[in-house]
Amino acid sequence: MNRLIIGLLLLLASCGPSSKKTDKPEAETLEAPFKLPYELGKPVENYTLPKELKEISGLTYFKDDKLLCVQDEEAVVYVFDTKKGKIASDYGFGGYGDFEGIEYVNDEVYVLESNGNLFRFKPESTQIGRTKTDLPEKTEVEGLGYDPKTKRLLIAVKQGKGSADKAVYSFDLLNKAVFRDMSLNDEQLKAAGIDPETYKPSGIAVHPVTGDWYILTSAGKRLVITSRQAKIKYSEPLDPKLFRQPEGICFAPNGDLYIASEGDGKKGYILKFAYSR
Repeated sequence: MNRLIIGLLLLLASCGPSSKKTDKPEAETLEAPFKLPYELGKPVENYTLPKELKEISGLTYFKDDKLLCVQDEEAVVYVFDTKKGKIASDYGFGGYGDFEGIEYVNDEVYVLESNGNLFRFKPESTQIGRTKTDLPEKTEVEGLGYDPKTKRLLIAVKQGKGSADKAVYSFDLLNKAVFRDMSLNDEQLKAAGIDPETYKPSGIAVHPVTGDWYILTSAGKRLVITSRQAKIKYSEPLDPKLFRQPEGICFAPNGDLYIASEGDGKKGYILKFAYSR
């Protein structure tokens, strides 16, 4: 009888105060290892670009076998046919400038200028819209993406002052308002093996399957993957022989990855990497 009472007391004790230790979700303290679903050293396709895109600075998925590309000196969007390996058509939207990003959203093309201005138009339309995003002064941007979950364009800062440095802003397409979405600090970058001095984003894209943010840096030749909550999930240096000057990044709807590089004295090119779940 005494043994039964002692056993019950021990059982009650094991179910008591120790449960308080699990108040904090395990996911906050321990993240599962991240496996990159691409072999960045083994592109499945290499598309050599014509002279018009020697200085390619951005690209976005358009439709089957077609990408939209922009170069940094001329207000022209080129439709590159990956199946035929040539430019299928082009759309002019102004004169000259410093154009650093492009995104195709809801049948409209958005082109980002390095000062943060956004140009908007529908393919084959003569109506061109231009929006000032009112980013902080002396902020230079160089990457444009789109997050379908928030329905906002993502604007990656290449160089800024104060809180604008190493930040990603977003532009709400419905309210035409700018938000400071996410920012990485030097401690985070160093912990991920990234030199903060070389972290200067040149492209940004949202993975269509996982929702992760893929940030491309040309100066440091690196791919950085983060969550929306500004946590670095993965980082990998890029082979400079394979990525001469990586400037643009986008995904196909099935998850295949495209990375564009400027010619750097030679022809520009786009590499395709197959998505492996």
